Amino acid sequence: MVTTPVVTTLVVIYDAACGSCSAIAARLSDVLVPAVLTRSCRDPHLAAEFPVLAGRLGERPCRRPLLIVVRSDGRAEVASGLPMMWRGARMVARGRRLAAIQLALWIMWRRIRGRRAAHG
Repeated sequence: MVTTPVVTTLVVIYDAACGSCSAIAARLSDVLVPAVLTRSCRDPHLAAEFPVLAGRLGERPCRRPLLIVVRSDGRAEVASGLPMMWRGARMVARGRRLAAIQLALWIMWRRIRGRRAAHG
């Protein structure tokens, strides 16, 4: 029988200088399974600690949040944007769907509010 490696850890890379980003990162461990580690994109040792990020950080490492999915066999994958959101949605802990929906709505509200402020 072939066993599929399970996800053991999620690493969320976010901009620690952004208050909204920090608030979102702090709430993720309350709604997602497995363990969630949060790391600042400003950490100079980030690429060395997570080689899978090579080429992803570039000159502007904080341009968007990233999700690293670490599997039990040590393999790691990086996701951003919509694929990151879908992955996160599939990893919501049992009994935490309402909290996850509230967090998603809060994230959307902050994005809309931020866009209005940028254009207004």
